[in-house]
Amino acid sequence: MSAFLAEFDVVVVGGGHAGIEASHAAWKLGVKTALLTMSIDAIGRMSCNPAVGGISKGQIVRDIDALGGLMGILTDKAGIQFRMLNKSKGPAVWGPRAQCDMNYYSELAKETMTSLPGLSLIEGELASFSRLPDQRFELVLLDGSRYISKTFVVTSGTFLASKMFTGNDTSVGGRVGEPSSDKLSENLISAGITLRRLKTGTPSRLDPDSLDFDECEVQHGDEDPWSFSDREQVPLNNNGVCWITRTNLKTHDILRSGFKDSPMFSGRIHGKGPRYCPSIEDKINRFGDKDGHQLFLEPETRDIGRVYVNGFSSSLPADIQLAALHTMPGLTRAKVLQIGYAVEYDSVDATQLNPTFECRNYSGLYFAGQVCGTSGYEEAAGQGLMAGINAALKVKGEEPFILGRSESYIGVMVDDLVNILLDEPYRMFTSRAEYRLFLRSDNAEVRLKAKAREIGMISDRDWQDWIMRETMMRDVHDFLSKESGTPSQVNPILERSGQALVSDRVRWIQVLRRPGIDPEAFFNVACPDKKMTRRDQWFLYSEEIYAGFFERQLREIEHQKKMEKIRLSSGIDYMSISALSFEARQKLMARKPLTMGQVSHIPGVRQADITVLAHWLETSK
Repeated sequence: MSAFLAEFDVVVVGGGHAGIEASHAAWKLGVKTALLTMSIDAIGRMSCNPAVGGISKGQIVRDIDALGGLMGILTDKAGIQFRMLNKSKGPAVWGPRAQCDMNYYSELAKETMTSLPGLSLIEGELASFSRLPDQRFELVLLDGSRYISKTFVVTSGTFLASKMFTGNDTSVGGRVGEPSSDKLSENLISAGITLRRLKTGTPSRLDPDSLDFDECEVQHGDEDPWSFSDREQVPLNNNGVCWITRTNLKTHDILRSGFKDSPMFSGRIHGKGPRYCPSIEDKINRFGDKDGHQLFLEPETRDIGRVYVNGFSSSLPADIQLAALHTMPGLTRAKVLQIGYAVEYDSVDATQLNPTFECRNYSGLYFAGQVCGTSGYEEAAGQGLMAGINAALKVKGEEPFILGRSESYIGVMVDDLVNILLDEPYRMFTSRAEYRLFLRSDNAEVRLKAKAREIGMISDRDWQDWIMRETMMRDVHDFLSKESGTPSQVNPILERSGQALVSDRVRWIQVLRRPGIDPEAFFNVACPDKKMTRRDQWFLYSEEIYAGFFERQLREIEHQKKMEKIRLSSGIDYMSISALSFEARQKLMARKPLTMGQVSHIPGVRQADITVLAHWLETSK
């Protein structure tokens, strides 16, 4: 038997967005880390839409940045168009989004990971893993290479036993030109891990020289773009242009003619696809009464080498896809560079996992990303960050790092994933977050920076920068609460927002509470000498306009936080607590929750059961 090539504390399997964040976080926390990927050149590859962020997803990226992760920084550098979505609504549901140069993003990700001193990058495919007598893992690659690790994180994306479908054509792989990881899927099943089949898809890529963009609606970036990261300021490239076109009844008729050869409708694909991001054939099948659907034509790179047809993912035969594309404005001469296809793959039932993403029944094994049944780069990166942090903390013998639903969108996502049995890929929405007024993109640092600093994810320089910003915000708030403005200063601000004018001096803080005012214009008048970032100006404004709503929820949030702080031993025999309902005992034994906060979100555990358990914990002490 060949000798082990190296020993590690954490090995991350997969170089996608989850793998990047997981390996970077573990490395940052000072444990010996390796990133194992099929291809080092494919690190950070954007296999689907070359964009980051959006409504609720942008908030996740802001959370990642506040926690010391990489996605926000990479996006700011690789972005070619920046837009803030939902600006017609309040800042609580604003969603920053960036169209990226997909090639440059991957180059930056690879460059970043290869430059981290002490992080090992291993090129190969994991074939099997097994537990050694000392509880460490033996990892064996397809080429026979063997490694030892105390923990490992599987971030395999859509590559577990994956198949690709276009019409009646089927091929093996999780992405065009890349193989499927069948051995790892088999090994997980033999280890007792429950897997399920899911489906995703991607649309055709078009040659821009064959498109008539003047027939489409033009979509530019914001005049004054927002960055994702406040830790590393870079000039934003905002020159990218997107376009909007639309399907029509002729398009739908052509698509329907291919339904008989659709692997989705014929039963050849068994996995469930994302309901909120359906394929075009699923969309036409479900919403047949609509006379058209909006599509976005998005450049994949700065030089517009290929155009991504956002909203037109499909597994229909190639000739049907092409004929349908030719019926739409701007696409009548479209030349396809890569035809759309569906991917079916194995994913992990995430209810087997703790909120740390560690498998409850397989200590030291973590999962993160699309393999957990989610969709989207942002959801994957958020999971990878949390899994990498917790794998490192386990190695160091420290307490796990768990975020509550009232603290971050990541906390909402984690709680949903580990407690709700999903039958389709999970996608984050603002509606999933009951405390979304508190979880804004402008206050990510306020919510999370200190927590990240406490575990070692924030550098001294970043921390000092934040302390200076936080001090400035407190000083400005004190100033606004004490000082007042004259009618000549205040009325132009009120007039622009359609507010009633004043005839006497008024406290600046009262003006800031007026809905609809422009915070940036306000601060330029109220305190021009106090230099705050634009994000901090919006934070102070949001805090004031939502203040009345905050007071109603603060008690509920404080109660939830207390519940999340009450740790539960994995050795509790819930079946012996006879006062609990039988269903609650079964669910608690199956889930083995880590906190009382997690108990409150387990389906089948009622409020009466929570009261009984809290009393039992108190008396058992």
